[in-house]
Amino acid sequence: MLPKPPWGFFPEDPVYIRNYVTRPAWTPHITYPQSPSLWRTSTPAPHFIQPRIVEQPDSASLSQQCIYRKKLEKEKSKTQKKKSDFYLTKFVRLAKLKQKEIYLWNEKLKPERLKILIKNLTSSVEPEQLYAAQALGHLGVAEEDVVSALYNTFQECESLPLRYEIARSLALLGCLEEASVMKVLIRHLKEASLNQREDVLSALKVSLHAWSMLPTYERHYIGAQSSLTRNLQRLVKLQEPMNNITFNAAICLGYLEESNPTAQMTMLQCLAQEDWKKKMEALVMLIHQMAIVDAVILQTLVEQLRSSPVYKHRVDSAKLLATIGLEIIQRECLEDKVFNVLLEKLSEEPLLVVRQAVALAVEELKMKKRVWDIVEKQLKEENEEARRKAVISLGVLGFRHKNAFFTLLEMLDLDTSEEVRIQVIRTFSTLGMNNIHVRKSLKHKAQTDGTLARECAKALKILDTIPVLQKDLMLQPFWLH
Repeated sequence: MLPKPPWGFFPEDPVYIRNYVTRPAWTPHITYPQSPSLWRTSTPAPHFIQPRIVEQPDSASLSQQCIYRKKLEKEKSKTQKKKSDFYLTKFVRLAKLKQKEIYLWNEKLKPERLKILIKNLTSSVEPEQLYAAQALGHLGVAEEDVVSALYNTFQECESLPLRYEIARSLALLGCLEEASVMKVLIRHLKEASLNQREDVLSALKVSLHAWSMLPTYERHYIGAQSSLTRNLQRLVKLQEPMNNITFNAAICLGYLEESNPTAQMTMLQCLAQEDWKKKMEALVMLIHQMAIVDAVILQTLVEQLRSSPVYKHRVDSAKLLATIGLEIIQRECLEDKVFNVLLEKLSEEPLLVVRQAVALAVEELKMKKRVWDIVEKQLKEENEEARRKAVISLGVLGFRHKNAFFTLLEMLDLDTSEEVRIQVIRTFSTLGMNNIHVRKSLKHKAQTDGTLARECAKALKILDTIPVLQKDLMLQPFWLH
């Protein structure tokens, strides 16, 4: 049956017959042009895909680079040389703190020595036992066989002097868990002579300091800790304020309890004393251990940096200032005072290790740019002393840009003051600047006579001792563009 024609068409109309009668009800969608695979009778083998232009190999893998690429690399290297920096971390040869000469025993003899001392602990002669107990504590070898031998002897012996020496050695080795050992030390704190009290406190000071440096979750329980704390507080209150026993007891108390008010009060009282050593220990305890910083502590720390006769104290003071940070210093309104002292110590401090510690403190306190601005202006002053101080300061600060470096090279040749030129030579050797321009100038002047020639010869010897890797890094000309 023919479909009903739409309105306006008749059944015999050819348009109606072509569109509605002869056309099928559904025609599939076909995309033209059709794929040639429709007429294939077999599947072709996979073929190699030709690489496109964007899939070129990496430039680093090319054995022969084109002229254009070489030109780009040359321009890049020139740009890097333009940006060559002269910062302290790149050039400075850090000075080291002088360590006390100690007896370094042969590692091969170490086990034999320990075996002999452990054997002497069971000797029938008491002086041999006492010596062995003392030696094992002072050697500081906390091995299992050493600790177990000391414990066994401590439990078996009845001699009070020997029990005391073993308890003290165990404390020095960090073995504070046993309550019976701690009770022996506490009894000597209460009843013994002043010398023995100081002896016990010195051992506790070493062991408690090591214990306090551990993370909280790694700290072991201290035997009879409440009794030890109580007796230390009693010693602090009974003795004179600045007595050695009082001070060491307060230090031990601070290691045991950071927020102990008795220890905090004693440390604050020590800041007003003239003993530089106790003052430094009190500052370290207050800042590092107790995290207490106020205007009085900051002023004492600045005075310690400026005036302490012990150079290690000045180094520690600079490090403590860097630890405190600029925010706390600004809160106490002491930024200008700290800045002036640091600027002064950069040039007037006689020891290099202290000047380098001060320079690092300046960098940590974010004052380096301000110091550079002042020092670079001083290089151009007519005053000889100002120029000399500026050169000394650059010897630990390093150079901000190459203009200051070439200014010093020019001063080495043309400055009217021989003292300033000597300081320029020392600055180059201190920074380890094994640069072509520096070496050329130093070699030229080393061939002459006088103080300047001797300083140049010394500087060249120092520069020759720089390790090869560091020398390869620094032995590059600074091109002028």
